Amino acid sequence: MKHTFCQIFRETAIDYAEKLAVSDGERSVTYQELEEYSNFLAEYLRGLGIRNGNTIAIQTGRTVASIIAMIGVWKTGACFVFLDDSYPETRNEKLKEDCGYNLVITRGWMDGLDWKRVQESRDDSRPEKLALLIYTSGTTSRPKGVMIEHRNLCASFENYKRLGFCKEDRNCVFANFGFVAAMYDIFATLSIGGSVVLIPEWRRRNIGLITEFLEKEKITVTFLPPHMARKLMEYDSSKLALRTLLVGSEAVHGLRRQSYRIYNVYAASELCALTACYEIVDARGSYPIGTLNENLKGYIVDEAGNQVEPGQEGELWLAGPQVSRGYLKRPDLTEKQYIPNPFSQEPGYERVFKTRDIVRQDKEGNLNYISRLDNMYKIRGFRVEGGAVESAVLRCPEIKEAAVRAFTDEGGVNILCGYFAADVDIDVKKLKEELKAILPYYMIPTCFIRMESLPRNMNNKIDRNALVPPKELNDHKLLEKLY
Repeated sequence: MKHTFCQIFRETAIDYAEKLAVSDGERSVTYQELEEYSNFLAEYLRGLGIRNGNTIAIQTGRTVASIIAMIGVWKTGACFVFLDDSYPETRNEKLKEDCGYNLVITRGWMDGLDWKRVQESRDDSRPEKLALLIYTSGTTSRPKGVMIEHRNLCASFENYKRLGFCKEDRNCVFANFGFVAAMYDIFATLSIGGSVVLIPEWRRRNIGLITEFLEKEKITVTFLPPHMARKLMEYDSSKLALRTLLVGSEAVHGLRRQSYRIYNVYAASELCALTACYEIVDARGSYPIGTLNENLKGYIVDEAGNQVEPGQEGELWLAGPQVSRGYLKRPDLTEKQYIPNPFSQEPGYERVFKTRDIVRQDKEGNLNYISRLDNMYKIRGFRVEGGAVESAVLRCPEIKEAAVRAFTDEGGVNILCGYFAADVDIDVKKLKEELKAILPYYMIPTCFIRMESLPRNMNNKIDRNALVPPKELNDHKLLEKLY
């Protein structure tokens, strides 16, 4: 088995030289072109002194150029972090500061190169080397950089058959490039000879524009958050070439059998994307997250770290080649979440990652997701740590204390609600606008509710469980208007 994507891709590019590799609506490249342009970029970067151990920031949007840049960086032995233009620039600056980047690749930088197609190039990617950094939100507004190695990526790609990926597929990449789900969709598809189709950013929030794209581009595989997947059910599936729909990142329910297959997928950045999946074949109120990948070992444990009896709830710990290196510059957090495996020393399974997800295994062997251990929620398909939002809200000097909590409306959508105490009136619409400068859109609460004081428990800590949802929870527009 090859252990880096670059090694796999070189052979795939030979087998499918003239086949479409990637398109973004404005530009497309074949497998041979992608291989040769990334060769050129790798040689150019080496000329600039880029080597193993360096970190490159890529800020080139949802474009073919981004994929060329990623592969080119890998061939030098360096790793990359992707900077999303849709995020506040202050967040991108934090990521650059944290990762200690050596170079930023932008659209203008790429356009300024005298591009040539280079057939031969040295590949310095290695299984144990760092491939990319995926940043998640932090409890103190400090994002955490998950360090993913090439071998983690390849171990993740091995599971593509579970989702039915094949060389005939046209995979619509929906997720943000800053999330590991996008990396899985892109590079798993390119490793087997499929075609990657990048949906433009301006289409991603409107189901009408999404379905129009799926139909026009003859998409066979895509991912959608559950609330969008439910809307897709209302569309005439006979007009689509869709063969596989992936849903996940938050509770999945309210779906029904379609002409295409539907998988509920469970994933984590620290496990390099896909961890478990469940094929939805019947109508249920909720669905399991399914069974683990064959290359993973899972343990359901109690608070003391002992395995629970079958059918009991506990935290899911995972071991295997998908387990990433840890958190960049966060040895304390790495030591806390990545620990020696107390249940097995089998080669490749010596470490476990503590997911902080509470699950229960049913009689059929499927895992059922229960909740998070801490103050973390899935909002619009994104993982949001409440502490990061609260820290941002408390930057307003008039606010004395703040808390956030997510509530699920009747449609199964998680709504993030903010609560605060202040001695003076606060213009919550102005507060939301100020938060847009420091937080991604999905981390901004839909509503803010002022309280005389926040409820506290016996330990004098804020009791988030005592916070109640507003009565307008199911009317999102009214909720935003009133609060």
